[in-house]
Amino acid sequence: MFTHNKIKNLNDFFVERDSRPNRCVYFYRINGYTEEIGQFIQTYYEAARLSGVVIEGRIPNPDEKNLAYYEEIMGLDFRMSTDFISQSLRKWLPRMNDYQRGNVARALYETLDTLRKSGKNDNMLKNAYIKFMCWLYYKFERIVNMLGENKIPKILYEGEISSYELMLVTVLSNAGCDVVLLQ
Repeated sequence: MFTHNKIKNLNDFFVERDSRPNRCVYFYRINGYTEEIGQFIQTYYEAARLSGVVIEGRIPNPDEKNLAYYEEIMGLDFRMSTDFISQSLRKWLPRMNDYQRGNVARALYETLDTLRKSGKNDNMLKNAYIKFMCWLYYKFERIVNMLGENKIPKILYEGEISSYELMLVTVLSNAGCDVVLLQ
């Protein structure tokens, strides 16, 4: 998984991974506005639009058709293990390589384990897992095969982020994606 470093200036977001300290990623929340921030947001928006994901508002919850397709392809099995998550990702998102799959599986497992430690039962963990898998497929499929590459994919989230959305965006950041939250 990737380390998160502090930026020295906003242009650090546009430096390729191999030229960054510790080959890190950045995850920042912006909740103020200046001319410099406005110019940065415009440039970051273009970068996310071209090789990332722009989210305006909320990520819709999986609907009945999404869940039916997931069940048809993946079934309803769930086990709390990185091996299970990795094997599921291999089938569900086949364009990911082993390195990307391993990073996402470990980050997703850590997130689910945090939920488990906070008191969530197995059924709640399974529901969160399925939601995350559907979001990965329907919203982030275009970037999962770019995770860990020298040209870092970007996520721009504009709006009030929910706790589950924040968890998944954190998973993607830990797996090699830059994130900017605009609030």
